[in-house]
Amino acid sequence: MSKTHKAWRIHAHHDLRFEDVETPKPAPNGVLVAIEAGMVLSYMGRVMAGQVPYNLPPMPFVPGTNAIGRVIAAGENVGHVRSGDRVFLSPHLRGDVPSAEPPQILIGLTATSPTAEALALQARWRDGVFAQVAHWPAACITPLTLLDDKPATELIALAKLIVPFGGLQRTGLRGGETIIVNGATGYFGSGAVMLAVAMGAGRVVAVGRKPEVLESLRDRFGPRVIPAIVSGDAGKDLAIIRHAAGGSARVALDLLGSAKSTSTTLSCLRALKRGGRLVLMGSAEVPLELSMREMLANDWEVVGQFMYERQAPAQLAALVAEGLLDLRHVQVTTFKLADFERAVDSAALMQGLDLTAVVS
Repeated sequence: MSKTHKAWRIHAHHDLRFEDVETPKPAPNGVLVAIEAGMVLSYMGRVMAGQVPYNLPPMPFVPGTNAIGRVIAAGENVGHVRSGDRVFLSPHLRGDVPSAEPPQILIGLTATSPTAEALALQARWRDGVFAQVAHWPAACITPLTLLDDKPATELIALAKLIVPFGGLQRTGLRGGETIIVNGATGYFGSGAVMLAVAMGAGRVVAVGRKPEVLESLRDRFGPRVIPAIVSGDAGKDLAIIRHAAGGSARVALDLLGSAKSTSTTLSCLRALKRGGRLVLMGSAEVPLELSMREMLANDWEVVGQFMYERQAPAQLAALVAEGLLDLRHVQVTTFKLADFERAVDSAALMQGLDLTAVVS
């Protein structure tokens, strides 16, 4: 194993460098992974410019969240993977403490809250995946033993799908049910439509403002996908969504990103049956204005969901291994690691089932 490897590191906002860094030995609870493909977030350029209010790791650090790779070496306390294994790297790390509210971070991106515990965890595991080699906590490594015949450029689609998968699990979606997906033309929303079909939804109401993207989702995944083209007019949107759902939707998943209005989110909620559940995973620049009287009258449940459960990556991989989920629907554009800056520019233009990745 080489003593050094290439990595992109952020030294300050607008100061990104491609440089040689020391290759560490794995910690007792760590895994050293040769990166094959790493996902580029659509807003990575804004993160690096300091335009997103995140609690970034101590600088310099390697950015990047999810990846596919092969294990180079595992620490002495690691038993579920070994050298040569193909693995999925998740950035969602929770502190291993006996607490109902453990500190959480997204490796290579942010601490979810600036507590002393979270910042200490982040300082320990600061570096992400835009490098030839990543040192990753074993708790965030999922073996892909049954998928080893698939190329990394296909498996990286797991990185696009894992967040909406966590949201769909939180909705409690059951086979044959109708689900409403708000933000269906977006990066994660399109993935949620794809997943809901794979998970057995009887009808997936794909809510969005881009007719061509919604139609492409229906063409790709079949008649169970029902486009609902909205405009922001609350009254008209509610009628459109409710009609598309056939009045039978019990659950909804909202994946809007940096929305300037929550009008469509409210329309999706109001299209649900009495006792329905809305799971929020997106973001908005304005409040969700909902009266207690309306909540009580409809027995609604509105919940927030951050990321996904620890076992979710393995469960998602199992859908692929069983032939229920075809990752080839995700349209992957790749760039060499040295061309990371071009990849960032490309990622900013993604829509629908697009995914941008850097590869070794």
